[in-house]
Amino acid sequence: MTLLLFLCIIFALLNWIAVALANRRMEYIAKPATLILLIVWFVSRLPSDMPVIGLWFLSGLAFSLAGDIFLLFPDKHFLKGLIVFLIAHIGYVIAFNLTGPVLTLTSLFIALVVIFIAVMILRRLVTSLRTTNRTSMIAPVVIYAMVLSLTLWSTTCTLLRPEWPRLAGWLVTVGGALFFSSDAAIAWNRFVGPHRGGRIFEMITYHLAQFSLSAGVLMAITSAI
Repeated sequence: MTLLLFLCIIFALLNWIAVALANRRMEYIAKPATLILLIVWFVSRLPSDMPVIGLWFLSGLAFSLAGDIFLLFPDKHFLKGLIVFLIAHIGYVIAFNLTGPVLTLTSLFIALVVIFIAVMILRRLVTSLRTTNRTSMIAPVVIYAMVLSLTLWSTTCTLLRPEWPRLAGWLVTVGGALFFSSDAAIAWNRFVGPHRGGRIFEMITYHLAQFSLSAGVLMAITSAI
């Protein structure tokens, strides 16, 4: 199991190097390999009687892998990748809200902060899409942003759930924030213009997000056994 996680980290590093060097052949191997190994590691750490949260989170990882493959060819399959990652986030949202959403003043405040950040980014994206005559992408981007924001809110709210260990809650909260940052950077880079750090920032934050989310969910599952 430790070997699987080690190999997963190695392939993530190789993917970052491939992106930095614009080595597409290496990226074609390293990018999907990272998620495949993460999925295998995650499954290997689950109890034999898989809990429901593990099943839903695993579906999110699986669709993320499919999205990774589509986004290896963004010029041809960006919309497909967007749709598949949308489904992945739905899986994550369900996983983090199995006992129902957290409805408190604190969770409401978190929701307002997330909405404010998402709206500020969306305004710039929508303006750019309109000025470049890509209005057909506005609806998919807005819908995706809504679900991505829901993922961020859901992960952050685990800190308010008494059944979640504190460290597990922080791990998935950081993971949700990193995922949001990665996807926002991808959208900005594609629809507005190149951002500082380029694709290497997108990939590092994305992989760290998946690692952090997976570790947090596993910690929550094992603590409940």
